[in-house]
Amino acid sequence: MINMPIYRAMLSVLSGMLLASSLAASQTYWLSDIAPTREQAEKMRPSHGGMVIRGQQGHSKKLWLRKGDSIIDSTYVEQSDQPLVLVGPEASQTELAFSNEGYADITFKMKHEGYYNLFMIDKRVEDGVLQETVLKNESLSHSCRAGHDHVKELVPPLYFEEVSFDIIRERLPRESFHLRLGSGDIITYKVMLNGKPVSGAAVTMSTQKGWAKTLKTDSEGRASFEMIRDYYPPWHEFNKRNMETFLIIAEYESDESGVYQGERYDQVHYKATSAGNYYPSTRDYKSYVYGLLIGLFGLTVSIFFIYFHRKRAAKLYQEKRFA
Repeated sequence: MINMPIYRAMLSVLSGMLLASSLAASQTYWLSDIAPTREQAEKMRPSHGGMVIRGQQGHSKKLWLRKGDSIIDSTYVEQSDQPLVLVGPEASQTELAFSNEGYADITFKMKHEGYYNLFMIDKRVEDGVLQETVLKNESLSHSCRAGHDHVKELVPPLYFEEVSFDIIRERLPRESFHLRLGSGDIITYKVMLNGKPVSGAAVTMSTQKGWAKTLKTDSEGRASFEMIRDYYPPWHEFNKRNMETFLIIAEYESDESGVYQGERYDQVHYKATSAGNYYPSTRDYKSYVYGLLIGLFGLTVSIFFIYFHRKRAAKLYQEKRFA
């Protein structure tokens, strides 16, 4: 008879040991800028594009490796020796590694303005299938003190040719470094395979509240999602700076054959993940303000109406004498 709690614990330890050499194909991994503990969260500050560690010589970005197909069920990975590649706004490349100090986390400085792309790539053959997994994080570095006249050429996304399977968020027509994705916005991801758009790839978006939707890419490799509104606090608790996370997972299978590290494969399973942040739409909190103003106006009119009505109804005492 197997003791199930001990059995589960053994599986958990074994899973962590296997992760040190490669990612498990049955699991989904992604990079998150949300701290796992309150102590670490207190060191983070909101900035353009997400949470950062602020410094006098520029901000630093800290990311944690997480495991799970949805944000709700994701856990933080404790250790990983997978290498990472950082591509900066000046097309510079830097090799990095997880610190593994309590959790598998990575910290890098963002000295220049623009977008930084961090990639973690894992390739291995399993049961005749080449499993190629790409974890991606896109982080923005921007300071309003540096001005805004020079940022237009830095808004477009970066392309990293060494990544065979990539998911790229297309920029909105009105996009700037001050853009905040919110409910009602249409967000489009383009799936690229060997530098070309791929049709028929499955792209899934899931939000922090548990909503999820899967689409297939069109002939141009695009999949578009409308950000749903899932933030409904009471009026007095509404926070227009409330930030939540969404997760993107793209998958595609190809009947390619070859040999990788001495092992033959007859199929390739591509998988890429990326996370982003979204906020309440400006329409949401403006409607709260309009509702509050309308309520105050109605209350004010009611007070004046009651006051003047009672004043007119009041009869002054008059003394009369009869001869």
